[in-house]
Amino acid sequence: MKRFRLVILLLVIGAVSAFVLNRLMIRESGHGFPIGDKIVLCEYGYSRGGDRLHWAIIRTFPIDSTTEQRMADTRVRRGYLFWPLIRDANGSMVPVGTNGNVYFFEDDKLRTMRVQMNEHTDTMPLDDSKTLAQMWAYLQKFRVD
Repeated sequence: MKRFRLVILLLVIGAVSAFVLNRLMIRESGHGFPIGDKIVLCEYGYSRGGDRLHWAIIRTFPIDSTTEQRMADTRVRRGYLFWPLIRDANGSMVPVGTNGNVYFFEDDKLRTMRVQMNEHTDTMPLDDSKTLAQMWAYLQKFRVD
């Protein structure tokens, strides 16, 4: 009976460890590209080799903005454990959600939704968008409620 309890205890510890490890194994990537008179910067949090997108932060900047201006952006901050902070609609800095949350900043206007996407192929067509509205429409195809 003691062995049975030990096996059950080890299985529970293993399951909890796997859950925690999965949360800590989120990696980040990003890219930028021009659309019209804007520079668009996209940042992604993903796991499972890119098969699961946890969050996407999409921000726009004037095309003539400098690297220093983009680095000083107050819409996103680093430093909350492992996840970025975003400025929500109320002006508060909150941690990003990790359930397919998209944060789409068009200048200071924030739009959000949840999506089910992968990072390595589903995000690639964003680069081909001709307008920000086209980007948003593409993301809507992956929307979940």
